[in-house]
Amino acid sequence: MRYSDIEKSDTGLRGPEQRLIAMLRLWSQGPKEQDAAWRDLARRLGARRARACLKGFEDMLDLLHKHGWHVPMVLSPEATGYSEDELALARFVMAATEQRREVALAEASFLVSPAALLPLMTAASRAGLPLLCEECRSRVMGPGTVH
Repeated sequence: MRYSDIEKSDTGLRGPEQRLIAMLRLWSQGPKEQDAAWRDLARRLGARRARACLKGFEDMLDLLHKHGWHVPMVLSPEATGYSEDELALARFVMAATEQRREVALAEASFLVSPAALLPLMTAASRAGLPLLCEECRSRVMGPGTVH
């Protein structure tokens, strides 16, 4: 039996998807890295938006932990590629954020049990919207623009 590579590369991820995967990777490393993620988000989005983003993110992770079909494979922050689980979560969060409901529900059905589908979509959109806004602001105002 031939196994596919764990790490996928050259996926054409957008900025918010890359940011979400970076957050997933840092979050799994512990409190010090979580604090670094918080500081970076607060610097880029402002404290209020960063807090809302992280609340949605933590709610999403809690739902995945309680209702998930399996524990998502999250690679280390130093990894150059992406796991299939990281890519699925990034696709799901963007679909939920952009109100592509059918796509988001389809993606979510592979992540959690039916009881958690709608709460997961709500949490994902709360996590993804500030990340999407960050990307939009940087396009309009230029890279490096802080809230």
